[in-house]
Amino acid sequence: MSTATSVSEVERKYEAGSEQQIPSLSGLPGVDGEPRRDTVQLSALYYDTGELLLLRAGITLRRREGGDDAGWHLKIPAGADERTELQLAPDAELPETEVPREFAELLTAVTRGAALNPVALISTDRERQRLVDAAGTTLAEVVSDVVIAAVPEKGTGSDERVWREIEVELAAGDRNLFDAIDSRLTDAGIARSDAPSKLRRALGDAVTGTPRPARRTKGSTPRTLLLEYLAAQKDSLVTADLGVRRDLEESVHDLRVSARRIRSVLQVYGSSLRDQETVDELIVELRWVGQALGSARDTEVQWSRLVDRLGGAEEIPDREVVRARLDEYFSGLAATARPAALAALNSRRYLDLLAGLDTFLVAVEASGDGGPSKKAVAKSLRTLSKSVHKRVRKAASATTRAERDARTHRARKRAKRMRYAIEATRSLTPKASDRAQTKFKGFQDVLGEYQDAVVARDHILAMVAEDQHSAESSLGLGMLLQRELDRGDTLTPLVKPEWKTARKAASPKSLEVGHSRGVPPTA
Repeated sequence: MSTATSVSEVERKYEAGSEQQIPSLSGLPGVDGEPRRDTVQLSALYYDTGELLLLRAGITLRRREGGDDAGWHLKIPAGADERTELQLAPDAELPETEVPREFAELLTAVTRGAALNPVALISTDRERQRLVDAAGTTLAEVVSDVVIAAVPEKGTGSDERVWREIEVELAAGDRNLFDAIDSRLTDAGIARSDAPSKLRRALGDAVTGTPRPARRTKGSTPRTLLLEYLAAQKDSLVTADLGVRRDLEESVHDLRVSARRIRSVLQVYGSSLRDQETVDELIVELRWVGQALGSARDTEVQWSRLVDRLGGAEEIPDREVVRARLDEYFSGLAATARPAALAALNSRRYLDLLAGLDTFLVAVEASGDGGPSKKAVAKSLRTLSKSVHKRVRKAASATTRAERDARTHRARKRAKRMRYAIEATRSLTPKASDRAQTKFKGFQDVLGEYQDAVVARDHILAMVAEDQHSAESSLGLGMLLQRELDRGDTLTPLVKPEWKTARKAASPKSLEVGHSRGVPPTA
């Protein structure tokens, strides 16, 4: 379990000349009187890999001295103007320059196991203005920083850079105050900074950035869109990895979805981007990581599901006994599922997968060619539609429950592949693709709920098979089992009509992919 303190940081940076003054901040909404002023001296040693992998991912790691929060700080992007800051107090038993193991392990997917070493020493003379309300609560801080950054230069000692900047950090105030401060500064000629962090500005041209596909939509070829999509999903996978290691809710799901999206696109379009052998290897490894985290996700979903189902089943007697049985069973699964998931994420195999995805993206970008034409995209969607249709029909014709369960699951997996194939090339036909995704959601919601009921039955049967439990809990589980059987039977007749709606919206004709109307010439 993490010992770090988590703080949400909402901050904006501004450029400021050496003589440029911060305008008056009195009279802002919710602010009582004049700002409270003080000064502080800060010094921070920043860490990164030799290739600056943290900085390229928008992450900063530092050990700060001075101020109210001395110690180790790890800042992770969390949205526009927002970052999550994890703070660790210095460990007296460790050398001052040694990165805490907790942070080093958390960053594994970003660093790929590379060593973290000092890359810059940044000293700051800070003049701070605290904006408070009538109760004395700090709403925001506006600071003027004179920054001195010492960056090691190979063979020449260190390069020193000096600049001034202004930061606005929101505390207990709201976005209206944040924007009001922004207006006050911009009206005074103080512009927003392009540098996302002091370290980024200190390192300057040393940060060249990992090659990324250009973010284009209008007139983009399928190849460009696929490359952009794959790069975004790879980044999302790494972001979710940080969440899994921090044990954040839904992070296991997010990682598996990113892996599945990449895998689906490679299955549909991969052979047009790179050689089939490379694509197949990535598909195998992406499937493996999804399976490795499957038990952890399954435990999360089913524990919550069956507790909710029990809560809504007033006819079940002794529900508190059944609830205790559920908690005992699933807590046992969770105790083994999470360590297994972390073991997979800490494995060499997983790091090799991430490296393989990087290599794949760089190679495709460097090649400058390949990728499907718009007609090929349309053909792929037609093939997928036929495949899903075939599976839906087979599920409908099943003669046993077990047969229906297996066939419905196969239809669900193929439908996901089609949905992500549409999603990846959305910018070819944005409005039509969005309509298709909306219809697909209804179809997949039915299939997903059906599969959840199937898995719930398996867990209930496993609990019933356990020895030395009360008859009351077993009776309640039996009644829960019947509810899941009934749920599957209720959903079955909905599959075909939901697919009919989704199929119509997701056809190449409806999407206008490869058709002349509103579509640029085939690339």
